Amino acid sequence: MIQQLAGVPKTHWRTLYLDALLAFAGYVQQLPASESHHHSGAGGLLDHSLEVVINALRIRRGHLLPQGADAEEITAKKDLWTYAVFSAALLHDVGKPLMDQTITLYDKKGHELGAWDALSTAITGDGWYRIRYRKDRQYRLHERVAPLLSRLIIPAPALNWLGSDRRLLAVWLAAISGVHEDAGIVGEIIQQADGQSVAGNLGASSDTATQLPAARLPLHERLLTGLRFLLKENQIPLNRNGAAAWFDGEQLWVVSKRGIDALREHLTQEGHTGIPTRNDRIFDELQQHKVLTPNGDRSIWKVSVSDEDWSHTLTCLCFPASRIWPDPNSRPDLFSGRISLVGNDAKTETNAEPQAIIETSTSPSPAELVTTNIETKPSTEAGFDPVAFFSESQAEKKPSESAGEEIQPTPEINRSSAPLNENEDPGKQFRTWIHDGLLKDKFETNSVNARIHRVQEGLLLISPGIFKDFDKDNWQQVQKRFQKLKLHRKTPQGTNIYTYQVTGKRNKSRIKGFLIESPETLFEGVALPSPNPHLALAEAL
Repeated sequence: MIQQLAGVPKTHWRTLYLDALLAFAGYVQQLPASESHHHSGAGGLLDHSLEVVINALRIRRGHLLPQGADAEEITAKKDLWTYAVFSAALLHDVGKPLMDQTITLYDKKGHELGAWDALSTAITGDGWYRIRYRKDRQYRLHERVAPLLSRLIIPAPALNWLGSDRRLLAVWLAAISGVHEDAGIVGEIIQQADGQSVAGNLGASSDTATQLPAARLPLHERLLTGLRFLLKENQIPLNRNGAAAWFDGEQLWVVSKRGIDALREHLTQEGHTGIPTRNDRIFDELQQHKVLTPNGDRSIWKVSVSDEDWSHTLTCLCFPASRIWPDPNSRPDLFSGRISLVGNDAKTETNAEPQAIIETSTSPSPAELVTTNIETKPSTEAGFDPVAFFSESQAEKKPSESAGEEIQPTPEINRSSAPLNENEDPGKQFRTWIHDGLLKDKFETNSVNARIHRVQEGLLLISPGIFKDFDKDNWQQVQKRFQKLKLHRKTPQGTNIYTYQVTGKRNKSRIKGFLIESPETLFEGVALPSPNPHLALAEAL
């Protein structure tokens, strides 16, 4: 289809178009186009980019380019401008692997080879790779690096051809860099083609003539996907005064009108049709498909959200965390304040009743969204099992472990591979684990990466890290049960988490955790080190 739309001789097709397409496919492999939005599955980036190319070439047929030129120039430069549209469409998201993702390479036996240098090389050789989305990625920053990567994709003769027209080259560079105000008609074509591909993948369009095969999403799935995108891109502010949503570890509370208005506007801009104009219709759709937690037969909850120096009473929708972030490791930081149900809602009983009072301050680790293999057929050489290798228990191994080197024992009751014993209190199990580890000197203390620090006020247990070390899968339950034991000191504001200032030679940072005021009494027989001189209680500064 691309060859037909380009309409160039076979020699030009092979050397200019096909070589670029093959180089691009080799570069992006089976990487996704987004973490939880459009084309988020394996191979999504390639599918999306090919769709944008097809859409852009179709749209280009409706324009005489360059605009405002005489007939002779339009005829002479027709193929050049067509190639500019083609290559800009192909490259518009090429920077995502470099800026948005971290790709780790492995050989056929599963030995780690290090991070892929996406700036200067393509993935080569047989083996495997793991994809993690960067938690610190910046929206649209991937567009700015496309010119740097263009030499890996576009053949040198084609780049020279584009450079033969300085006016076109300036427009082309602006288009692939996302500088739409300077990209002119090429930028408009790419934006329109991109929007068509995104809308089609998310089920917003019924026109499948220019799309690769994709399932059409029902309304509630489109609403859920849109909400995930708005949260990921911080277009729905989270966990602060003036925010529109708060996450307590088990539920996401979204201000009903503000959140749904933002969701409707986002979906409309993406080209979705059939989005209800009334909020109650959207509430019903989400409730019917169990996307949100109902309040009896209603969708709305009345809650009080407060922190140290502010408090608001709001009407909110309640979403189970598992529906918004299916991968627990992809969830954001927890709200450090207090969320309480207000009035009659505090007495409401449902099958999935939200916790009435939540006090939290923790931060999950970065997400690991996609794991896929480079080879078309998995390798079974030397009995290597990629499914077992990439399981969660193996994913945390250090390079030296996979190489077979002897590793010193780490403090453990390893809870990641087995559920907690329902007959025992997880909080008490955690206390016993800490006591045993301190007695046997298993824990690293007072160091940069330590989970435990001796401070002037007692013993600081870093949260959530220390709880994840104990039980990665059920750490939130463990932390809540430990809080119930009331062995820690609460802050003057009545919250559970203390903040400590870390002062180093060159910089300052902060850490948070539970403060055990009399550790020698609680953990009898333990010899503790002197207080860490680099830590000071933030409230005392």
